[in-house]
Amino acid sequence: MAVRRLPPMSPEDHTMLADLLMYLTRPDPRTCQKKLKFGGIPIRDRSAAYVDGHKYVCLDPELSLLTSDGCLVYSFGISIDWSFDWDMEAFGCTVHAFDPTIPAPNDSAGAGDVSFHQYGIGGRDGVLENSDAQLRTLETLVDRLGHRQSVIHYLKLDVEDGEWAVFQQQAELDARSVLAENVEQLGVELHFMDHQPAEQHVTFYREVYRSLLALQELGFYLFWSEPNPLQRPEWAVPGLEQNITYAMEVVWLKARCIEDAYL
Repeated sequence: MAVRRLPPMSPEDHTMLADLLMYLTRPDPRTCQKKLKFGGIPIRDRSAAYVDGHKYVCLDPELSLLTSDGCLVYSFGISIDWSFDWDMEAFGCTVHAFDPTIPAPNDSAGAGDVSFHQYGIGGRDGVLENSDAQLRTLETLVDRLGHRQSVIHYLKLDVEDGEWAVFQQQAELDARSVLAENVEQLGVELHFMDHQPAEQHVTFYREVYRSLLALQELGFYLFWSEPNPLQRPEWAVPGLEQNITYAMEVVWLKARCIEDAYL
């Protein structure tokens, strides 16, 4: 499997930012040969039409999603869009959906056969700041649902800037984390809008870099990246040829045998 690796972190801030964002926006197209899009809602305005809310899933034989007797999906962040969860359930997966900001759906207009949990994911067990939303770590939720010995074939995070605390907590747990022990694919919407201008938030970006290096050490490699369709590419990053959006959809898979290349 060919992959593109995140290089060691540069001591130079501009180089570090360029390396990080080039890595996040330019995965090696050979990393996954068979990709399939699940979910998504068509959106139309006066100037454009696009699809939002989908996730790409890798179906290569090196992963066990297709060959498993029962694939398992954790989906964090629902709001009003159940399309990914419904598609994964229709594909034959057991789906657990999590969102502390919405009520439990009723039978006629809600989750269908998807199991819903009114919790969010966080870097610690507790309450989301300035709200009453309940957060739990991935380890707490996996233990509560009895999946500690199960493969989580796909973990989806769309948690509006909450992904960074999760990454940091999983990186700190390292080989003891659920990402290390259970997860095969990780699809995340990354949010950078609240960390601009980047040059004034270098500490944040270095922490992100360290977390993604830790993710790489656990065997996760990026196979998909695309800009958020709701945003214009307004972020000019020195070292990148084109502007990028402040939010992007990315997906990692866990690889066992790789041919690596730095950026």
